[in-house]
Amino acid sequence: MIDVVLMKDRLISLIFSNRLTALLFLIYPTVMAFGTFIETWYSTDTAKIWIYNAKWFELIMVLMAINFIGNIFKYRLIRKEKWAVLALHLSFLLILFGAFVTRYFGFEGVMPIREGVTENNFLSEKTYLTIFVDGEINGEPRRKKLEGDLLLSEHVNNEFSWQNNFNGQDFSIRYLDFMENATEGLVLDETGERYLKVVEASDGNRHDHYIKEGEIVNIHNILFTLNKRQDGAINIKLENGLYTIDSPFSGQFMRMADQFKGSLKANQEDPLQFRSLYTLPNFQFVIPEPALRGNFDIVKADSQGQSAQNALRLEVSSGGETEIISLLGGKGIANDPKQISVGGLDFYMKFGSLQIELPFAIKLNDFIAEKYPGTENSYSSFMSKITVEDEEIFDYDIYMNHVLDHKGYRFFQASFNPDEKGTILSVNHDWWGTYLTYAGYMLLYLSMIGIFFLGKTRFKDLSR
Repeated sequence: MIDVVLMKDRLISLIFSNRLTALLFLIYPTVMAFGTFIETWYSTDTAKIWIYNAKWFELIMVLMAINFIGNIFKYRLIRKEKWAVLALHLSFLLILFGAFVTRYFGFEGVMPIREGVTENNFLSEKTYLTIFVDGEINGEPRRKKLEGDLLLSEHVNNEFSWQNNFNGQDFSIRYLDFMENATEGLVLDETGERYLKVVEASDGNRHDHYIKEGEIVNIHNILFTLNKRQDGAINIKLENGLYTIDSPFSGQFMRMADQFKGSLKANQEDPLQFRSLYTLPNFQFVIPEPALRGNFDIVKADSQGQSAQNALRLEVSSGGETEIISLLGGKGIANDPKQISVGGLDFYMKFGSLQIELPFAIKLNDFIAEKYPGTENSYSSFMSKITVEDEEIFDYDIYMNHVLDHKGYRFFQASFNPDEKGTILSVNHDWWGTYLTYAGYMLLYLSMIGIFFLGKTRFKDLSR
């Protein structure tokens, strides 16, 4: 019993010792520096997994908080003449507590808005795996939802497995692989299906779509077909090596090689012009090459463009059957679910950000980007002119260091679409964490003034 008491006293003495304080103040910035290097060498998510979101890093901050509290009582700092040193300890406690509130109660994301469009949703900064399991219970259709946030990186071990059941039938979801900067592309195979590539950039970013022979594809509410005629669709036909196009809309085309221009008449079969820009009402597209045979799969993207996403490969098992599914998604991306049937159950799965609804709406009236004189891609400033639609409707301009604060949400100008017709706002909901941290830094500033110039402190004694 005496040994236990002695060990307890020694542990308390160690926690509140000056040596531990000095050690913690050395370890904390050293770890933060390593985190910065890891972000540079690998990625921000890798640094979060290894350091910032690690339990041992949280333990360091908890020990620092306990140490500050213990030193307040150990050195009897709750005295008038010690107010500056007390304020120093309290400032660090406020900063740590603000970080705790931000981590566990705050959330953030991005909000893309096109000019003239009103939005009341934004995409979460965290990425989630969402699974809907459809089946029957007592002859009636039922759905079960599974959802969890995932922090993944190519450079770490992402191993995880979900075990669950639907109406007594067990199923499992197991991690197989993760790829950053991925896209869905055609892997050439002479024995594969025939696909025709369609390229469009309706939001200012290039997007590649593939039309499988005999199927109908919806591209921004416009239907395309290849060798499968459908009324109201842009029907492309391949017969005896010749390609034709039949569009329900009138338009124009421009051949890029020689700038030749021609018209596209509605409901008339015309020769298809490859590597030509077709312009229809509110839509433009290019078909760069003839159809190719191959299989659709996840491939590494050529460059780190905005269209590149991450790819999560999973193994789904149920009822003695196993299937593999690949999901595209990532931060700031909300794709439609992908369907797979295993063991008599239908799984609808998606990976990416969640859509979070705001208690108000924002309309982008105009996006203004100013470039440096004589340059094409160097921007001196950019601004979003918006209207906040709430109980009280008002206009506001968001630009660098000019932030919109409304109902606990903060909106920053983060980025914009390449065609300069849309903005990307950064959204932050962390009122308490932000202002606790600000209060901590203000108190830290006041304590430094007190330590150096006021009160009874060691620094004043040394200066005298």
